[in-house]
Amino acid sequence: MGEAVMERLQEVGVLTRVIEQRVSGALRINARDLAAMEHLVTEGPLTAKDLADRLRVSTAASTHIVDRLEKAGHVVRRPHASDRRKVLVEPVAESMTRMFGLLHPLLSGVAELVAALSPGDRDVVEDFLTGVVQIYTDSADSLNQD
Repeated sequence: MGEAVMERLQEVGVLTRVIEQRVSGALRINARDLAAMEHLVTEGPLTAKDLADRLRVSTAASTHIVDRLEKAGHVVRRPHASDRRKVLVEPVAESMTRMFGLLHPLLSGVAELVAALSPGDRDVVEDFLTGVVQIYTDSADSLNQD
């Protein structure tokens, strides 16, 4: 029971890694740097500390990630508007455009699939995926690795 669901989840995991490798290759960055870019693109400018928290890495590791992304031309550092002690990391518009261009078929395809669900089915899928996300989060936290 549930074997087909588990197989589909495994396929999604494998294909997610394939897509990450191809997008990071196209942007000439590694997978962890791509994860940082995803946070910056979806959440807007963040401090290196905020980025470290989201990536579950040390602040020192986050600083190295930002250094690499800045050197590659994907982010810029800007002073925080209200706190002079903070520096925000901001994605460069051209990199965001490139990233969205690469991911557009995936994002629009999934959006169409979700839109085709009935409201009840959408609720079931959302509840299921919320549970999966919680299990992944708990597992990631328990592994406690940088």
